[in-house]
Amino acid sequence: MCNYFRHKKYGLRDWTEDFSQIRIRLILPDPLPNLRDHERPTDPAPIIRPLDPADLAAGMELAVVRWDLVPFFWTKPLKGKFLATNARSETVATTAAFKAAFARRRCLVPADAFYEWTGEKGEKQMWEITAARQPWFCFAGLWDRAQTPDGPVESCANLTTAAGPDMAALHNRQPVVLERDQWLTWLDLSADVAPLYRPGPAGTLSAAPA
Repeated sequence: MCNYFRHKKYGLRDWTEDFSQIRIRLILPDPLPNLRDHERPTDPAPIIRPLDPADLAAGMELAVVRWDLVPFFWTKPLKGKFLATNARSETVATTAAFKAAFARRRCLVPADAFYEWTGEKGEKQMWEITAARQPWFCFAGLWDRAQTPDGPVESCANLTTAAGPDMAALHNRQPVVLERDQWLTWLDLSADVAPLYRPGPAGTLSAAPA
């Protein structure tokens, strides 16, 4: 589920300005990355992560990493997809591939839409899902760094949860979409983040045929 998302309509300038509104500095790479409009598994995707997880006021940095988390302990060559684009919120703290990243390396994954499909093979309908009250939003994410025979790899995964009322007709799961006042809570390694996993009430997300 949710293996396709978009950040086409809003980008670096919007992210920087909106973080400044909550008095958090967002540092961009130099040179600026040439971001894709849409992301699929293993694509290089933007994430926003703390400069210092112990001091969120120190600011954030934008990094571009592989979307398909490769855990720190992975030492084999990478061959295609690792199949870790999504981490289940119910088990993220105990799953071997994710638990270290959950404990120490959380991030935000900016997007302005994600996609799901319904229907039978050959007759599938694509749906575009956006946030009803936010022009762009962030998924709760994890990132990790592995030393592989192919070289060092930084990568990420998005958290998922049970579908809420806006998604239930399309899929039984959905990404954890954070409200802006939840961004820093998710990145706070000492916070109780379980309440963030609850999907929003009806009307939080909007789905339309794509």
